[in-house]
This record gives sequence, structure tokens and C-alpha cells, in this order.
Amino acid sequence: MIYVEEIDFTRQIDLLSLLSLSNDFEICAWLYPESEATEIAGYPVTENPRGKSAVTTYENGHTPKVTKLVNAESKILNAFSSSKNELKKNCDSLTLYRNNDSSWYVATIGHEGMCLVQDDRQLTNLINAGFNASTEAPSWW
Repeated sequence: MIYVEEIDFTRQIDLLSLLSLSNDFEICAWLYPESEATEIAGYPVTENPRGKSAVTTYENGHTPKVTKLVNAESKILNAFSSSKNELKKNCDSLTLYRNNDSSWYVATIGHEGMCLVQDDRQLTNLINAGFNASTEAPSWW
């Protein structure tokens, strides 16, 4: 696991953009349990019909709602980027999935200022792109 400490929302989107170039990915936003939004960044909110794994688990077993999965291409990432305030208010994370895989590959957890990357092989790529990346979790995490 790679841990990337990144508070800046634009840099979190940059990280997603960088990593989405390396493979065919889909992206979605996971909502907070209390969110009543029916649409985020122009994408409808759903009950996770494709069985993707969420990044955050909740004590009461609550399964969070999620936006429709869409291809992680630049115009989609720009739509999420333009919806910063909406995401901050309603969403726990933005998450990339490889096509046809239910496990998440990359997640940005905006309110924590943390990005998680499952593939340790991306470490050098992230460091070279200027991210504060490490395979060691920060002490506060």
C-alpha cells in the first residue's frame, strides 16, 4: 500500500489523473452515510449495483451510496474537479477501479488529506511526479 499525504484537492485529482493513464479505469464517488444527494458532479447516485468494494467501512454495517461508475477520462476527472464543494459536503472518497475488478485501486479521502494506492509498483512514479508518497503509513493514520 502507498500512502500519499495530500490535502490540496487539485493535487488529489492530479494523482487520480496520473494513475488513470496507466490502465483502463472507472471512477466513482462514495457518499457519506448522512448525504441525501441524488447526483454528484452530474452523475446519479446509486446503491452500488455492481458490487464494488468501498474504501471506508462503517461500524453499523452501513453500505454507502455511490455515484454511477464512469470511465476515468480527463473530461470526467474535470467534472469531479469542478464539483469540489459538492464533493466536500457529500463524499467520503473518490475511487478508481480497474475495469471488471470489484476491489479499489486508488482512493482519495479528501477530508483526511490522504490518498491510498494499492499498487506499490507506483511508488517511484508518484515520487517523480512530486507527491509525498511512502509505503509507510504516517504516524497519525
